[in-house]
Amino acid sequence: MTKSHRERAPATLRDLRIDRTLRPVIDELAAVTLNAPTLRDYAGFFSHLPAIVAMTTRAFQHAQEHERFIALTDGSDPDIFFRHVGQLHAVVRLKSVASIAVALIPARSGADRHARREQGHAMLRRLEKPETNELREVIEITFELGDIDADEVTSDILSYITRLLGTSTESRATVHRLEERDTLLHYLETQPDIGALVQDALHHGEMADCFRKSLRRRDLSPEDRRLTGAAADGATLQQRIALARLALATHLPDRDAALDHVYAAINESPPQVAATLILAISVGDRLRDMAAAHPASG
Repeated sequence: MTKSHRERAPATLRDLRIDRTLRPVIDELAAVTLNAPTLRDYAGFFSHLPAIVAMTTRAFQHAQEHERFIALTDGSDPDIFFRHVGQLHAVVRLKSVASIAVALIPARSGADRHARREQGHAMLRRLEKPETNELREVIEITFELGDIDADEVTSDILSYITRLLGTSTESRATVHRLEERDTLLHYLETQPDIGALVQDALHHGEMADCFRKSLRRRDLSPEDRRLTGAAADGATLQQRIALARLALATHLPDRDAALDHVYAAINESPPQVAATLILAISVGDRLRDMAAAHPASG
């Protein structure tokens, strides 16, 4: 029996064995963000999108850590709770960011379609008074939970099970446990710069427009046309990723000014994308309220 198996599982937050090793934390939206992309980078990104199945698996792992924190608060005194509340904020943020990423990334297989729907159902189950909650319809549109052909559902589930049994898809995204206190607190303290996110969103939008204008040229070869079309779609998706990260940002010194960019995109987007960005704003507000109510201590 290994040492980890011999050790008794913590019964309360006081019993957590804190791991002081500082590790990088990359959430699901950061993992799919391109840095100074070229046309080929945009095209390559859109042609080889990350697997939603793997994203939902990591989201589930962070959801388990959230549930584990709640269980460990039983019998913990308030001082201990506030000492560890930062870990709660971090795993909830990681889980929430993953949910929005799952909705933003196009599903290209039955396995990914099923994984996306499962993530949507999980969000519905967490709603207060789900039958009357104003976010219910938003979530249903975001995760495409409308009427689906029964044969397609069965096929997607079988594809999902097969994918789970197969090899995992590589990703930069990381998974963390409550014991990684310093790592998780550092993640909360080093969220992306708001101004940089706004500039990224504007830049990606401009590049998407530029690529689409290039598609009007008659002298493009079939390969260049394919690459340029994929680049335009990739730049548009990168713009939406930057806007979602903006909506979910920890600190918004001027919330209305920052979110104006997101609302503008909502008005110009297809229904599923618009619903995803609306949900991102709602989730971001909830995360910011949680952080304000229980500030993390270093």
